[in-house]
This record gives sequence, C-alpha cells and structure tokens, in this order.
Amino acid sequence: MRLESKNCSNRGFTLVELLVVIAIIGILIGMLLPAVQQVREAARRINCGNNMRQIAIALLTYENSQQELPPGHVVNPQWPSITFDTDPSPGGLDLSTGDPPEEAEPNRGAWWSWMMRVAPFMELNYVYDAADFEEWPWWQSLPDGTSINGISVPGYVCPSESRGAAVYTDASGNTAAITSYLGVSGRDSYKETGGQDGIIFCNSSTKITDIRDGNSNTLMVGERTPSANLLYGWQWAGAGANRLGETDVVLGVHERIAPARGSDPNGSETDFFRPGVENDPNNLHRFHHWSFHPGGGMWALADGSVHFYSHQIDRGNNGSTGFEPTLLEKLSTRNGGEVTNPVEL
Repeated sequence: MRLESKNCSNRGFTLVELLVVIAIIGILIGMLLPAVQQVREAARRINCGNNMRQIAIALLTYENSQQELPPGHVVNPQWPSITFDTDPSPGGLDLSTGDPPEEAEPNRGAWWSWMMRVAPFMELNYVYDAADFEEWPWWQSLPDGTSINGISVPGYVCPSESRGAAVYTDASGNTAAITSYLGVSGRDSYKETGGQDGIIFCNSSTKITDIRDGNSNTLMVGERTPSANLLYGWQWAGAGANRLGETDVVLGVHERIAPARGSDPNGSETDFFRPGVENDPNNLHRFHHWSFHPGGGMWALADGSVHFYSHQIDRGNNGSTGFEPTLLEKLSTRNGGEVTNPVEL
C-alpha cells in the first residue's frame, strides 16, 4: 500500500498577531525597565560610597601625617575683608566687608581646597606636585599646559551625577572641574552665628582629639551636587560667594543663605538636607546638601565609615521642651555634646 504525503502549508503571522506580540514585548520591557534602573542606581550608589570611603581614608591619613585635618581652604587673616576669631578653638573666621589684596598669601596657600591637600593620599601626586601654593590657583597649569583647576578626577564625582565629569569654563577659557563632595563645616559656615562647629571649614586645623562627640558620631564629608551653572562645587580651589568657601568646598548642614560678601548671616534663613533639582536657574540648591540618589545622600564620618542617610534624618522637632536639633545637626558638630541614638541611624 502506498502512503500519500500530506501537503503542509507554512502560515506566517497575521498583522493582528504581530501587533499583539509587539504589545506584549512592550509591556514586558516597561515592567523590566524600572527594575534595571534600580539595579543601576544601586551600583552607582555603591561606587559613590567607595569614592567617599577613599576620601575619608585620605583625610584620616592626612591627619595622621600632619597632626590635623586639612582646612576647607586658607585665607590670610591680615586681609581687610576677614578677621580671625579670638576663640582658641580650632580655626574660625568672621566675615566683614572689602576685597583682600592679592599679596601676602598665607603660608599654607590661599584658596586651595582640602581636596588638593589630600591629593597625595589619593594617588594624585602629579596634581599636587604641580601646584604652587605660594601663588593664586586659578590659572596654574601642568607642564603640558593643562589647567590644574580643570583636571577632573572621577573619584571626586558621584557616579549618579548627570553631568559626569563636567568642567566649568569662563569667557577667557579658564576651567574648573566640579565635585560632588563637600567638607561639612558644622551647622553652617559662619563663626558669628555659632557655625564652623564641624570638622572642615575655612582656616580650620581640627585634630582628631578635638572631636569630643566621637568619631563615629561626627560628619566629615557630605554630598552636594554642583550648582546648575557649575560655578559652585569645584575640586581643587574655591572661595565661595562669601570667601569662606561656603557652597564651594565646604557646606553646613543648615547653611545660611547669605551669598553676598558682607551680608549679615544672622539675618539669613537657613536651608536643610532635602531633594534638589538640576534645573535650578537661581542656584538656590547649592545652599543645602543633596544628591541624585533617590531619597537621600551619602555621608562620610570621622571614623572613616560611609553611610546613606535618608532625608528623614533632618526632620526637626519643636515640641513642648523647646527646639530639638535634628539628628543631622547633632552629627555635624565636633564638640556639641549632643546625644545621638544609634537606632535613629
């Protein structure tokens, strides 16, 4: 008996079936994309923490070498725009009016940031060795002509920073690399308002032994995304709008919004740790710590540890017992005597 073969015709997808498949794939991608973004952000946050851990180790190594932590930056107390505070506690500057002369540079070098001070401990000797601390930093260059101020170091920039290793460039072509990490000057950057009570601020010379609140209870470095116009938040040198380095190389956790030199910080409102936005035409978000990490930011403490704190850590309490400093304020002082509850962290 002969078997006859059965003819089979190949039938392709209809247009409706193809559209259904595409729609299903689109839905699956839509469901998967947020998860992928969360994984990527988690990886960036880990890398950011590693950056801050290396910075914290460099700061502590510097302190071990120099017997003090680096100043936020340095100015000459003889300049008419600035007077030293007579308090014997570490550093401290008060602000008055006027422009400092370009002569009489302080022996530690004017305006160079704490990041330049710790550069040798970050394996950045080529930058540190090229800097002339007896001259103003803004226009100094490497032997090949590269502007020192414009050298961008990835370890000083948060991986979540949307602008990456962006560099500020002025009309004359002078450049300045940005950073995501600022020294914590305390509650704010003004001695006359009770600020400069942290670790790193203008002309500071804080020693580990000065940190009476405990190294694990004292902030050293916090995240703050550079200003929208890139004018505030420079890696190697920065005077800030008030010449105390405020918003440029250092920042208080409740910084006073007093951007003009000579303005009275006592009459200025303060900002706090909260979300910010990159599209900030008036650059107001430069006055508070914030990051591109959802929900909070990274902080390095004086014991070398690094923690992610949510914005809830800076929610205050003005109850019947009077003003109660926020937990972030308590952590910002080196010798405030505040009691912090580890459970709150």
